[in-house]
Amino acid sequence: MAAILAGVALALSVTSGPAVAFFSGGLFLDVQVESPATLVARGAAVDVPLEVTCNTPEGAFVFVTVTQHSGSGVAQGSRSTSVGCTGSGQQIVVRVSASSGGKTFKQGTAVADAEIFGCRPGVCGTETDSEAITIQR
Repeated sequence: MAAILAGVALALSVTSGPAVAFFSGGLFLDVQVESPATLVARGAAVDVPLEVTCNTPEGAFVFVTVTQHSGSGVAQGSRSTSVGCTGSGQQIVVRVSASSGGKTFKQGTAVADAEIFGCRPGVCGTETDSEAITIQR
C-alpha cells in the first residue's frame, strides 16, 4: 500500500513536460511551439517560431493555428507549410495571417497549436504541440 501511495504522490508532483515525439517504424516527428511570436503588418499576421525535427525522406507538413482574444471577438488564423527533414532540430518561422473579415492580432498572449505530419515507407505519423505564446512587435 505504501508503494502505491508513493507512486500516486510522485505522479501528482511531476509537472507536465514537452510533447512526446512520435517514433514508429523508423519515423521520427516532433514539433515545439516557441515564444515570442512577432506581429506583422499591424496585426494582419503573426510570425510563429517553431522547432521541428523529422527524418522523412520526402519532408513533412507543418500546420499552425493561432487564436487570440481581441476586443469583443477572437482573432484567428491558420497556415500550413512544407519542411525539409534533416533528422535534427531546425528552427523555422511560420507566418499565420488573420482570417479575412475577422479581428487582427495584437500584442499580448495567444494560443498557438502546431502539428507536423510525415511518412516513411510503410508508416505515417503526426505529432502536436499547443502553447500559450506572447505576441510582440
